[in-house]
Amino acid sequence: MLGLCAGLGLPAAAQALHCTTDNFRVDDILVAARFCAPSGPPAANLSVTETFTAAGKTIAKTIPLGVVAGASTSRTIDDVDLGPLGSKHTLHMTLAYRDGEVVLEHALALPGAIPVK
Repeated sequence: MLGLCAGLGLPAAAQALHCTTDNFRVDDILVAARFCAPSGPPAANLSVTETFTAAGKTIAKTIPLGVVAGASTSRTIDDVDLGPLGSKHTLHMTLAYRDGEVVLEHALALPGAIPVK
């Protein structure tokens, strides 16, 4: 689940990222998801890079995640339109940051509130 992401076209100093991966199905489409955050001590605000891939198509975006000082886990929500991957749904996600990594905690396909994870 944990890996080191490289080759994202970032300067050498910015390539130290911790990445997690997850796989799930939406509309019978197998989606591979990757969530990457900078390694090292957390800043008050992290930039999380999300990448979703299915059938040779990719969606990539960066979102902010505010780290709560002293909390064991900080969370954010995000929505991503899966249309470019051939789905009619939007993925509504809860991402959790803990122990230096971002993981997909929960996900629903909307409309319909279909549990994905």
